[in-house]
Amino acid sequence: MTSKSWLISGLLAATLLAAWPHWLWMVRRSSDGSDDPWGIVALLTLVALIYIDKDKLRAPQASALSATALCMITATAMWGWLPPIIATAFALIGISMLIANLLPANRKLMPLLTLAILSLPLVASLNFYLGYPLRWFCAQSTSMILSWLGTDTTPAGASLWWNGKTILIDAPCAGIAMLWIGLYFGALFSYLNNARTLRTLINLGLASTLVIIANVLRNTLLFYKESGMVHLPHWTHEAIGLVIFALFVPSVYFVCHAMQTKEAT
Repeated sequence: MTSKSWLISGLLAATLLAAWPHWLWMVRRSSDGSDDPWGIVALLTLVALIYIDKDKLRAPQASALSATALCMITATAMWGWLPPIIATAFALIGISMLIANLLPANRKLMPLLTLAILSLPLVASLNFYLGYPLRWFCAQSTSMILSWLGTDTTPAGASLWWNGKTILIDAPCAGIAMLWIGLYFGALFSYLNNARTLRTLINLGLASTLVIIANVLRNTLLFYKESGMVHLPHWTHEAIGLVIFALFVPSVYFVCHAMQTKEAT
């Protein structure tokens, strides 16, 4: 190993060791069944992206080391005083800043930081805080679309009232999993396209918007099955979601890649 390799390895090891309680909490939280372990995908993606550029790593600037140290000190000071997820987020910000400065200059911080935050056990929290608002929005939007299509329904909270029946938009149909996946692909495509901060934020916003549109479309199609207007096998509930998902991912790629290419030209 060269002296640069030893320096980089030492900085990474020291930074990771500085926040070992935070990483231990992430492992326990991701494996105790209280949350979906989606964060492992984001974490493995980060490792893979760093490995791809392993031969191009560079020594970080002093300003980056100072910012990293400040984040790690803040994360340590927060431990035991604030919820672990907040303290761990600061630790992830710190390690992301270090990694971004180790990678080639064309690799940007914001996509890396987004992937790092997505490695947190977030799904349960997102379901708690955003689940009902998204279900309510889906009910309102789905009712509007159905009215345009000639089927009058009445939205009632997170459900639809039609022909004396209540068609519930349940928790899985809130689209939290699709939202996480949308943010994940938005961050990944932004990284691969070397998107700057503003472009990454735009990509994430567009990906989130596409998620909401796709989820409304999914719930609109599912209405016909769940209401009994169209009789379909039980497995078609998941199949409809998979079809919408198959259409959704290329659309995220388009806004993150094609539009980025257009800007570059």
